[in-house]
Amino acid sequence: MPEKIDVNELGRSVDPKSLSDEQLVDALRDGLASDGGKDIDPSLFARLVKSTGKGQLEAVMASDVRRPVLDAIFGRMAEFYSSKGSSAKRQVVHWHVTGNSSSGTDDFQTAMQHGTCEVSEELSEEPRTELSMDGVQFLKVVTNNASPVTLFMTRKLKVSGDVGFATALQKMFTIPSA
Repeated sequence: MPEKIDVNELGRSVDPKSLSDEQLVDALRDGLASDGGKDIDPSLFARLVKSTGKGQLEAVMASDVRRPVLDAIFGRMAEFYSSKGSSAKRQVVHWHVTGNSSSGTDDFQTAMQHGTCEVSEELSEEPRTELSMDGVQFLKVVTNNASPVTLFMTRKLKVSGDVGFATALQKMFTIPSA
């Protein structure tokens, strides 16, 4: 196995289960270091998440690369916002990704209006809905590798506020899939 593994190559042709947790975390750290993940192909990242075992995803989300992974995902969220369901009224969502060993959760706010999506780390506006899930489930949802409805029904995704709007969220984003 080469010393450095490109994240796109990892998603394209390397079985992540053949890697140690440390190798996987190192590959993600390297891939996010230079440009915050802008060079990582979203469909290859989705394939990587799909083919990575739960224990390895837990190791990623328990490591120091957790925050750069979340920052990369939320940093590119506006790219994948399709104005389907877009409204003149500002639609705010609070995201709570649980399992952060130091603070408990990583929180983000998305605000959608007039076909644009703004992301902030400040929960400064009243949300229409709030979503709370652990880091592994979040990775699976944002890469189209898990159904939010199934996660909600199995209580792995908690929704407060407008549940109907929460179910429509998935249609508002063009989510790359494996």
